[in-house]
Amino acid sequence: MAGAAAAVEGTAKAQSTYTDFDILNFALNLEYLEAEFYTVATTGMTLAQSGATITGSGTAGPTTGGSQVALTGAALAIAQEIAKDEQTHVKFIQTAIASLGGTSIAKPAINLGALGIGFSSLASFLTLARAFEDVGVTAYGGAAPLIVNKTVLGYAARILAVEAYHAGNIRLQIAQNSVPTTALDGADHLPPPSGSMYFPTDNNALTEVRTPQQVLYLVYGGASLTAGGFFPSGVNGLFNTSAAAAATSDNNTGASTGGGVITASPNPATHTANGDAMTTISWSAPSGVTAVMVTIGSPTGPVFADGGPTGSAATGNWVSNGLTFYLQNVTGGLPLTAANTLGTVAVTVQ
Repeated sequence: MAGAAAAVEGTAKAQSTYTDFDILNFALNLEYLEAEFYTVATTGMTLAQSGATITGSGTAGPTTGGSQVALTGAALAIAQEIAKDEQTHVKFIQTAIASLGGTSIAKPAINLGALGIGFSSLASFLTLARAFEDVGVTAYGGAAPLIVNKTVLGYAARILAVEAYHAGNIRLQIAQNSVPTTALDGADHLPPPSGSMYFPTDNNALTEVRTPQQVLYLVYGGASLTAGGFFPSGVNGLFNTSAAAAATSDNNTGASTGGGVITASPNPATHTANGDAMTTISWSAPSGVTAVMVTIGSPTGPVFADGGPTGSAATGNWVSNGLTFYLQNVTGGLPLTAANTLGTVAVTVQ
């Protein structure tokens, strides 16, 4: 990377609205998050406590939440190897930005306990690891078209490939250990036992993609936010506001294979005296869908609402942290199955 710096520095700085530095720094926010998660889970220490370099531009912050997980055998060895990879990704991106003449961002404040999962057991660890890895793959895929410099793009592709190796391994462990999972949004494809896809590909056998804003929708926990969830003070860099709607699948060739939008507002929701919360679920189905149902917890879960292709309905004070709502296509009597899921939204309760 350092050897290519002189030839490519001008290209990285030439774009009018954002630079390749901005894209690399957005990726660095996510690498900080993943590196912190695996480092804490395998050692009980944060990056700062491990001596990693986490300084740079923007607002620095502490890492809170999480603890060492009681992992053993292959699960421990795999987690340790992923931790080393993610720590190295942080160093590599920092070095790449410096080699090209830019300034890398500092690690922002991170709350590893944002969802209340990830550290109490192997199943809890795999659940959060699966979410991080699958989102990471789609994040690099979504950012790739924004990169101008070929050298930067080449290295980003190689990092993406490593993240995909991680995701495939974690998804297999999810299946082997029968760990239930819930969909993050309409672009998420669940592994067994909750879903049927060992590999989360679209109808063209390509990975799904999420824009930086759609990634922030997930890590912040809602629409049009500048902070929240895993980044309580926001991320550092140009890309810092979440999308107005969650990502949907590339599988838009038919009315029963994705393309719907379902949101919750507010999300995160504020807990009431009993610890639960209320929110309003809104949905919009793609063209050709005339009837939908919104189910709770799974495609075949209890029916929360039904009606036409667009609508909204308020919940009561019974929404718990992480509860997922599924937008299901029931046009012409279609059954409640994963294949007929148009979109999902998970509600965070704070």
